[in-house]
Amino acid sequence: MKQQHVVWLAGVTSALTLATIAFLGYRVYSYSQQPSQEQLLEQARLSRQVSSDTAQLGVDALLAMTLPDLDGRPWLLSQWKGKVLVINYWASWCPPCVEEMPMFSRLHGQYAAQGVQFVGIGLDETEKMQAFAKANAIAYPLLAAGTNPNGSPALTVRGLPYTVVLGRDGKVAFSRYGSVDEATLAPLLRSLAEQK
Repeated sequence: MKQQHVVWLAGVTSALTLATIAFLGYRVYSYSQQPSQEQLLEQARLSRQVSSDTAQLGVDALLAMTLPDLDGRPWLLSQWKGKVLVINYWASWCPPCVEEMPMFSRLHGQYAAQGVQFVGIGLDETEKMQAFAKANAIAYPLLAAGTNPNGSPALTVRGLPYTVVLGRDGKVAFSRYGSVDEATLAPLLRSLAEQK
């Protein structure tokens, strides 16, 4: 009886050992199939971009609109046709939005004489945007779209910040959800500004 118990215990131990080896082998194999950190970063970058066709539909609708500035004065967005136009959807409660605005102001000042126009479209309460604008020097127009702009495809966005860059022909040259850095934006603006 004792010998049967030892044989049974040896069999169970062998089975558990084989199961552990199989499990570890599976884990090593499945880990090797996972994307690398570089691949994950590239996937994240691409997921923030918007197809040109999708962005163009929103832009076409937007350029047909009139939006008020933070003082309530109406601005017709089509007034900037023929310029390189950088449209940035933002809100005062959005940290990445607020962080990129000084860079946008700097680039606006740098490229305005070459026909580049920045416009901020706030998806926020006007009073909060006014307080933000008083506390921060913003060199480009800030327009108010309200806190619930879901009635217009031009104002419905998946997340903030959202930036769209149009060439002089009104076609989308760049669009992205999430922050945009100067190393990406400045060369694009320089290139688009040189195109007549």
